[in-house]
Amino acid sequence: MISLRYHLVSIVAVFLALALGVVVGTTVVNQGIVDDLRRRTDAAVESSDKLKTQIADLNSQLDASKSVENIVMPFLIRDQLTGAEVLLVTQQDVSASDVDSVRRALSDAGASVLAEIVVTNRMALSDSTSQAALAGALGTVNSGAPDGLAKEAARAVGARLANGPGLAPSDDVLSSLDSAGFVLVRGGTGTSGIGGGGQAVVLLSGTSRPPAVDPGFFMAPLAAALVEAQRPVAAAETETTLAPFVALLRDDGSVDGRLVTVDDADNMAGRLALVLGLRDLLASPGKGGDYGVKAGASALLPKP
Repeated sequence: MISLRYHLVSIVAVFLALALGVVVGTTVVNQGIVDDLRRRTDAAVESSDKLKTQIADLNSQLDASKSVENIVMPFLIRDQLTGAEVLLVTQQDVSASDVDSVRRALSDAGASVLAEIVVTNRMALSDSTSQAALAGALGTVNSGAPDGLAKEAARAVGARLANGPGLAPSDDVLSSLDSAGFVLVRGGTGTSGIGGGGQAVVLLSGTSRPPAVDPGFFMAPLAAALVEAQRPVAAAETETTLAPFVALLRDDGSVDGRLVTVDDADNMAGRLALVLGLRDLLASPGKGGDYGVKAGASALLPKP
């Protein structure tokens, strides 16, 4: 007969075996998980090191490319715009580096950049106060239609840049828009020397983020007004822009072919096309060209 003592010993032995199995199994599993995590961590560190090396190589290549551009570009564009007077019109959200690169290309080509006119984000007319202020600066009635008001402002600025300041400083729409915060005039001696004569206008747009003022709202109507006034105009955008500007002009049959468009002004080739295209336009007024890498471009660069 099996005694109660034997039963108790057997039950205790079973529970001890279970406990030992749990401990051993858990230790083995946990060690396996630890080893797997170590392998994954080592692989991630190795991948991170490779990426850092690749980034360093790309940065070195970029620095080398910029060095080459700084050396080569002035030789390619030297004297191409000698004697030309240029107004540079940009939007507030265009990066300072892109604006500086375009301005430097124009200057290196021999042009005098008389002033930079920045269209501020207030031109978005996102509130009734801004709309009323713009109507007041234009001396017109606020129709309550922001797009119509912005186009009216573009036409007024186009006429102002084409014809000059006029005789009465108090009637200078450019000065009024500057005072109201819709444009910001940089460089030169204020607005008095801006516009008229044979001054060419370079319009620059492009941002990697959605712009506060869509180029179709003000910049495209401004370009059309200048073309209609028979002013030499070059319209440029960055290749990476999220808001098309150049495409709007290339699709507009009333202006396409009468101005220069460049769709990659953030690249060396684009700035070279801008300078050479503007040179050709000044030599043959009204005969423009479309350059770059996007739809509607006829060539990367103008013909020599």
